[in-house]
Amino acid sequence: MSLRELNTVNGEYDMRYYSIRMKLDDVIKDKDVEQTILENVRRCSTLVGREFQVVFWHVNLTEQECKDFVKRNEHLLFEVNTKVTKRFENVWFLIDSTNEKSAWRYKHIGDILSGISEYIKIINHMKKRDNHI
Repeated sequence: MSLRELNTVNGEYDMRYYSIRMKLDDVIKDKDVEQTILENVRRCSTLVGREFQVVFWHVNLTEQECKDFVKRNEHLLFEVNTKVTKRFENVWFLIDSTNEKSAWRYKHIGDILSGISEYIKIINHMKKRDNHI
């Protein structure tokens, strides 16, 4: 069984991607941490492959702040399947959100870097279980 076949939430619908959502407001707080987060996002993309997507959800950012983020990191963001949005998106893995307006398969409450680490652990477990290593 492949990762693709397992991508079902409660048997109801296919989310199409092993997506991970994080709050962009938290990502851009510190430029050094921003780069570390983005390098870890690249690692996730490499691990999962074409079925990976990162969703950067923002609340209090202006359009210009979002454009600056994209311009600053365009080399990585275009390499990885990326979405920047203000709308809630259904995701496979949600980091640190208490808002219940979207569906998720896994949820991590904590900082973004520890959430990415948990995401990688789950993906590695699924690959090992399915003999994809």
